[in-house]
Amino acid sequence: MNKKSGFTLAEVLVTLMIIGVIAAMTIPSLMQSTSQQEYKAAFKKGVSMLNQAVTLNYALDGLDGTDFTGTSFYNLMTQRLNVMSSTAASAEVYTADGMYFKALASGAGLSATGCAVEAPMNTGNICSVVSVDVNGMKGPNKPSDSTTKVYDIFTVAIYPQKALPATFTQSQILYRK
Repeated sequence: MNKKSGFTLAEVLVTLMIIGVIAAMTIPSLMQSTSQQEYKAAFKKGVSMLNQAVTLNYALDGLDGTDFTGTSFYNLMTQRLNVMSSTAASAEVYTADGMYFKALASGAGLSATGCAVEAPMNTGNICSVVSVDVNGMKGPNKPSDSTTKVYDIFTVAIYPQKALPATFTQSQILYRK
């Protein structure tokens, strides 16, 4: 007698069903974790870009964050960032790498005439607040206010010679492993 060894069609189908069920349970959480890591990395890049803009402006022109307060920070962003398009009326800047920056006029005790005193993280005077959407106008367009659910909109505080996350939660998102 000639007996062939191998898998039956039923065995192969059951195996494929088990693999499909496991994939259906794990892939959504894996994709969410991946997108959160992308948002964190882009946030680091956005803060770095703003830090470089402030530092470069101080090195080349001798003007620090105190010279660009509130919405006038838009002028510094258009001079020192790789801008693809901008809107002066609403102080919005789109960079060539797809990030969206918007200088905010108020918040954290800012005035149009000078830096605010008593920064939330006790690191100096806040001169401007910038909203950063790390993926441009793509969704989900929600602010990140939790370390467990990270979205694509962050707030950065501009100090006289540096840029840092504006809130404690966002600093945890940026610096926590």
